[in-house]
Amino acid sequence: MPIADIPIPDVIGDAEECVVVTWLKRVGDWIQEGEDLLVLQVEKVSYDVPSPVTGRLVEIVVPQGQVARRGTPLARVEVVEGAAEPASTPPDEEEKETTAKEVSSSAPAREVRASPIARRLAREHGIDLSQVKGTGRGGRITEKDVRAYLEALESKAAPEGETIPFAGMRATIARRMHESLQTMAQLTLFTEADVTDLVTLRESLKDTLRVTYTDLIVRACALALREHPRMNAILEGDVIHILPEIHIGIAVALDEGLVVPVIRNADEKSLADLASIRAQLVAKARAGRLPAEAISGSTFSITNLGMYDIDGFTPIINPPEVAILGVGRIVEKVVIHEGKVAQRAMMTLSLTFDHRIVDGAPAARFLQTIKRFLENPSRLTSSE
Repeated sequence: MPIADIPIPDVIGDAEECVVVTWLKRVGDWIQEGEDLLVLQVEKVSYDVPSPVTGRLVEIVVPQGQVARRGTPLARVEVVEGAAEPASTPPDEEEKETTAKEVSSSAPAREVRASPIARRLAREHGIDLSQVKGTGRGGRITEKDVRAYLEALESKAAPEGETIPFAGMRATIARRMHESLQTMAQLTLFTEADVTDLVTLRESLKDTLRVTYTDLIVRACALALREHPRMNAILEGDVIHILPEIHIGIAVALDEGLVVPVIRNADEKSLADLASIRAQLVAKARAGRLPAEAISGSTFSITNLGMYDIDGFTPIINPPEVAILGVGRIVEKVVIHEGKVAQRAMMTLSLTFDHRIVDGAPAARFLQTIKRFLENPSRLTSSE
């Protein structure tokens, strides 16, 4: 029967490589055309990859957790045209006995009878078939025997420290963050905002609008970027491009790393629209269902660590953007307010900016504007 290579699908776009997150089938398994075969990750987005053919998976070329490069097959399938999944292993594979000399390091060579699938599986995992007990007719070794032997080995294996492949999302984040720090003159400014009225506003909206503090901060940043267009720019070669559209990226923490979905034309959206779009993007990000276009093209980013009891920090710019805003927790503090001692809700804001493109004073004014919107939040709910 013909053997078909399973190529990297077109879903990776212009990317030169991707990572095999997990194989949904094992060598020897039957696969129907259109049935999901594996999960790939490109940049920070995962995709289910269906099989383009029907048949039996005979070889996995790129193991789980490894990088696959354009032009390299992911796997090979023994193609069976127009066939339905068999109820059991085909007779010509399972029932046919094969004989070969198997040599054990602790025993003399002996003849071992095994099905072709069992032999392939043993080769894949480096198993000495002379150590496997056959339960087939006449003591031959079947696929089930090899799998049982594998499971027994795994259960006896001594526990070891966890290892995490430095690939996929983790490697992408590492590369981008290292590039960001190596190519930019990054500086972080800190300020403290009195968000007592913002807390009151959010509480008053609970019955009519499900809005988070992140939604309110996105709205404040979008309005502030209108007033400070130099902060909504990118550097390409020797040219600074002031961008006419405001697309805000929101950092979302996942178990395997960080992804930054983008709210496009954020300054044109109402608070209700921003809350709805953000909720949809976060849900898709956590489900691993963000399309590639949803994580590209941001012009400014926000990362909120307030829910982790963090006050201030130094966020790293998401290239090629000019700046990123870090948001800390809201803390009740005793402060001087309007000339009197009062208890107020305070939030630390951390703005990291590229000093090659923006100087300290204009960056500080931009941060002041964000602070002003958060301390006087009435404009955040307007439709302008």
